[in-house]
Amino acid sequence: MSETYELKQLETDVLSILAQHSDYRTIIDHVKPYLQKLLLNDHLIPGEYQAPLPTKYAQYLLYKPANEAFSVIAFIWGAGQVAPVHDHLVWGLVGLYRGAVVEKRYRREDHGEAAEPRYTIREVSEVTAKQGDISFVYPPDYDIHGVANPFNEVAITVHIYGTDIGKQPRHIHDVATGDSRDVVTKHDNASPIYS
Repeated sequence: MSETYELKQLETDVLSILAQHSDYRTIIDHVKPYLQKLLLNDHLIPGEYQAPLPTKYAQYLLYKPANEAFSVIAFIWGAGQVAPVHDHLVWGLVGLYRGAVVEKRYRREDHGEAAEPRYTIREVSEVTAKQGDISFVYPPDYDIHGVANPFNEVAITVHIYGTDIGKQPRHIHDVATGDSRDVVTKHDNASPIYS
């Protein structure tokens, strides 16, 4: 029987990676196996945090080290719940813990200062992610996506970001116009579930 991979071990592993690498893609490639281990922990998310909120997906901070070099977040998606098209402005990994979601990837195309519209947001791919699947984000070219749960069951995603994403200024993008607006998506819990 294998040991359960715990968040304190994740902290040691991720901080070691961050001490050795600064390239976002390299960090993602090195952190991914640890997220795969974390997704196997059946007790990672306490039961009281596994129900969606009635009007939007829930965003719970599971863990972050004191230096906030990264964070682990659980998103709980009720049937039909959707996150708008958004960016992150930092590296991140998204793992499917339970259920399934549809992720659409976008690329922002700059048409120059004189162009109207200045930017367009173009969909470049769509994937249905299922339990155990892992995707990633990082700026500038792999950073914009939208996530939805069009299915009839709750989905849970576990994310690792290169900062406390609940404090990270970023953007929501309007695919139709190319416009964006600033946003900070705060956690639905005041302090980490684990410390």
